[in-house]
Amino acid sequence: MKTFGRFLLVGTMLLARCAWATEPSPVAFAKSVVSERGSQTFATVSYPDKSLIVEFRLEPYSAGKATAVRAFGEITKKIAQGAFSKFPKIKSVQLIGNLALRDKHGNDTVDRAVMVKFSKVNAATIKWEDVDPANVVEIADKHWILPELSADKK
Repeated sequence: MKTFGRFLLVGTMLLARCAWATEPSPVAFAKSVVSERGSQTFATVSYPDKSLIVEFRLEPYSAGKATAVRAFGEITKKIAQGAFSKFPKIKSVQLIGNLALRDKHGNDTVDRAVMVKFSKVNAATIKWEDVDPANVVEIADKHWILPELSADKK
């Protein structure tokens, strides 16, 4: 009987570990949101010191510069709101949107177009469902936007 009890205990512990292992990590969550629309968008996601950092291309989500900020805002809302609610240990969420750009010499490059960083404290004060995606950049703790994109937004 003792052997059966031990077997049952070990089996329960293994099942509990497997269930814990299937819970999504902040990295897996962020990658799933970025690739949600079925695109094969490549996202670089890291989680150093309980800070989620997500970098991705904006082209699959926007038709041009005018819609890039809105598309970035939609993805940012989903990731920031979800990350802070699902993973309470996260301290901050930073998102970086890259865009294919042409410089004044006619060379095509992929470079940062917009960046936001939300702290846990700031994110807790935001009523995410009522925020317009085009305004997400402005409510972040820290933000940077390519001057050409901020001019297109107005």
